[in-house]
Amino acid sequence: MPALAPAGEPLVVVAGQGVVVAVEDRVHGGASLTSTGVDLVSSLPPELVERLLLDDRAFEELIRELAASLPRRRFSPADYERALGYPWERPRGSFLLGPAGVEPLEQMSPERRERTIAQLTAPAGREPLLAFGSNGAPEVLARKFAHFPAEADRTVLVLSGRLHDFDVGASPQPAIYGSMPATLFPSHGTEARGAVLWVTPAQLTQLAWSELSYRLGRLRTPFETDEGSHEFDQLLAFVSRFGAFRLDGRVVALEAIPARGRAAAALSQAQLLDAAAALVLGPGAGGESLVRAVFEDLPETLPKIEASLRRQAAPFVSERWTPYGPA
Repeated sequence: MPALAPAGEPLVVVAGQGVVVAVEDRVHGGASLTSTGVDLVSSLPPELVERLLLDDRAFEELIRELAASLPRRRFSPADYERALGYPWERPRGSFLLGPAGVEPLEQMSPERRERTIAQLTAPAGREPLLAFGSNGAPEVLARKFAHFPAEADRTVLVLSGRLHDFDVGASPQPAIYGSMPATLFPSHGTEARGAVLWVTPAQLTQLAWSELSYRLGRLRTPFETDEGSHEFDQLLAFVSRFGAFRLDGRVVALEAIPARGRAAAALSQAQLLDAAAALVLGPGAGGESLVRAVFEDLPETLPKIEASLRRQAAPFVSERWTPYGPA
């Protein structure tokens, strides 16, 4: 059985937020795996690469084994309220997360802002990754990086901006915390809000472990930062293996993620969970009931999710996307 988390570290199961890395045009195993001259795969542990390369059948078996191994968790109304808050609070613009906490770049002096960006976007030591869901929230990043002993690995620069020709929808698989987490889907002319994270190798590995139900590949599309300091036209992306949630045959967007030129209907997390609950548990079931089922009886609920939400999901298909490993 492939590893689910690093040996000696707690399992962080986040079947949600995707992460993207700007890359050069060197190809290895079907997709580019380098960024600013660094071989990303060589920096990832072999057991993580093994998990990333699982085909769909083997991965679904892994998910079932994981669900069967999880203990029953006590559910409370506060868990539902937290699920509704996805992708959770974040500053309206770019920020630095470090020992001093969250520092919005707009509150820094021009000199310090320029110096901070220059230091944390240097070619050596860090890689740019795009977050379009919960990985853009300081609370989430702080929790994922808090265990690192080195201060550099607990520090990350987050530059907000716009992702072109893709929108942010919901994965058709509730995360272990109950929310319908974010994933990408093609949408010509749409500019979705996102953020580039400048991460160390240790941070990249941690984020890759946490993106349990996502496939890694190369995405060729522009991303522009709000400050105008960086523009990207090629990205490595984690995209949900299960596709995007469809309602009445149409992909829907996450209302919590702003976008210009949005073509899809946008639903709140409450609306998504209510719609998903009716499909998984039957007419009349509400979102709180689905979150409760994920907490209290995931092994029994997972087959119902597979037969309803995942069966009618929209696969991620784009000529701009090249998956790494088995398709």
